[in-house]
Amino acid sequence: MFSDLEFSLDNSFDLDFSAALLRFNGEAMLYCQGISDTVAREYAMEYARLLQNRAKGMETQQPRTPVGLFEPNRNLIRSTLDGMYEKYFRTA
Repeated sequence: MFSDLEFSLDNSFDLDFSAALLRFNGEAMLYCQGISDTVAREYAMEYARLLQNRAKGMETQQPRTPVGLFEPNRNLIRSTLDGMYEKYFRTA
């Protein structure tokens, strides 16, 4: 059985994590929606989902790089979303 302090700390962590996940999701979706190329936008949305799942502790696989997505664009998408991920889910 949890003590009141343990429950309070766990509840606080859950609330903080949920808030971070919502903020990341909002920023990532705005970024993805701003990508005009359909192939690049779909890749960005898949990569954002991968990062959301990683934050939740789920095993993830890199999304397949679609035909027509050039390496510089893929790298830009990944580095931008990775930066957002680090902003909200800093690892020690």
